Amino acid sequence: MELEQLYTRYVNDIYRYLFSLCRHTETAEDLLQDTFYKAHVTLLAQPIYELKPWLFKVAYYTYIDYCRKEKRSTTYAQIEQVDYTTPEMIILQQDSFTKLLNLLDQLNPLEKQAILLCDVQDCTNEQAAQILDLKLNTLKSHLLRGRKKMRTLIEKGGW
Repeated sequence: MELEQLYTRYVNDIYRYLFSLCRHTETAEDLLQDTFYKAHVTLLAQPIYELKPWLFKVAYYTYIDYCRKEKRSTTYAQIEQVDYTTPEMIILQQDSFTKLLNLLDQLNPLEKQAILLCDVQDCTNEQAAQILDLKLNTLKSHLLRGRKKMRTLIEKGGW
């Protein structure tokens, strides 16, 4: 499959996944670009047979690399905090998807990842386990615990 076809087919899914992880539009766009760059470099060297789960795995590790880099660098946002709230951001914050992400932030990171991949991005359990480098039964455990916690949070929040 050509890179352009791969991009047009999966760009929205990968972007939503990255946005749900970082919760920042510009960062998600940068991570999306890095993901497809890494995918292009790898696809030139070797064939990949299951593209969708592999792309999610590349996106996940791109996000992990970004988080590690952010921990190492000093943030100037702590020095001067300016409110850049735009009308678009206000509408996004009121969206139900944002509410869902806020609830997901209260879960264990692996439970959050399992729910995002299996329930939001429609990956199979096997694909999600492969993306997160977990055994299938371990993924199922995280998924079950995460769903139970989400039900409790939704019921408690009255959503």
